[in-house]
Amino acid sequence: MMTLLRIIRFTFQHFWRNFWLSLITVSMLFLTLLTVNILLGLNVLTDTVVRVIEERVDVSVYFKTTSSEETVRNAAGYLRGLSQVRDVEIIAPDEALERFRVRHEKNTFILSSLEEVGGNPFGYTLVVRAQSANDFSFILEALDHPQFRDEIRDRDFSNYASLVDRLMETMGKVRVFGFVLSGVFLLIAILIIVNMVRVTVFVHREEIGIMKLVGATNTFIRAPYILEAFLYGLLATIGVVVVIFPIVAILEPWFDAYFQTVHSNLFDYFVQNGLFIFGVEFVGISFITLIFTLFAMRKYLRV
Repeated sequence: MMTLLRIIRFTFQHFWRNFWLSLITVSMLFLTLLTVNILLGLNVLTDTVVRVIEERVDVSVYFKTTSSEETVRNAAGYLRGLSQVRDVEIIAPDEALERFRVRHEKNTFILSSLEEVGGNPFGYTLVVRAQSANDFSFILEALDHPQFRDEIRDRDFSNYASLVDRLMETMGKVRVFGFVLSGVFLLIAILIIVNMVRVTVFVHREEIGIMKLVGATNTFIRAPYILEAFLYGLLATIGVVVVIFPIVAILEPWFDAYFQTVHSNLFDYFVQNGLFIFGVEFVGISFITLIFTLFAMRKYLRV
């Protein structure tokens, strides 16, 4: 028990005697973990953006004025039978005309043109909402069914399709960039850890020689450096926890106001998964610091 307490005391002595070196090491580990958690947050926000797209983006299928109600209802039933379709809304010609008038109520030119046309130029309309943003291309292909192809006058999805494609492409690039950035930070952290341990061993070389002369075992001499590696990981993890939760709590209302109909769940994500996330990060970063501490001791610490 006394030996363990002495090892812990030597560990904190090493840490405080080289405070600035220790601070730099902890700071780099902190930045590494912070980057990882930012990536996790971006993944949650990416899923939120996709949900917003899935709720707001739809396919409007315009039928010819000669198409019967039975044909339109058959088409709606066909689409509802597809697992990729979340909902299908049928808009009657009279309702479509009323919506058009409300939408353009301030544009007298359009309304006067509508009066000149006479009657109702609109046919039935189907508004199709997909389960996922990736399903829209399949739905468009399904609308080419021979039974309904000749009844359809137009489909309004071209702008949304390009939006979804660009969004998916951008999110993919963001994820790749995030992983690369995380890897770069981790590499920098590893290089700094190795050099910090090397400098620390060099600073204490004379002290280690004296300890060896008075009968200290190799395990006793090495243990404080090993424990110090875990201390770096613990302080970096605590720092990330202290920073992440307030930032997320401040930003989440802003994200919710921006997304409006969809809750970002960013704070809930870290609350519900925090123990696992930060536990894995502590174990992972401590393992890395331990491995490179052992490597540095093997190379520079001759006991």
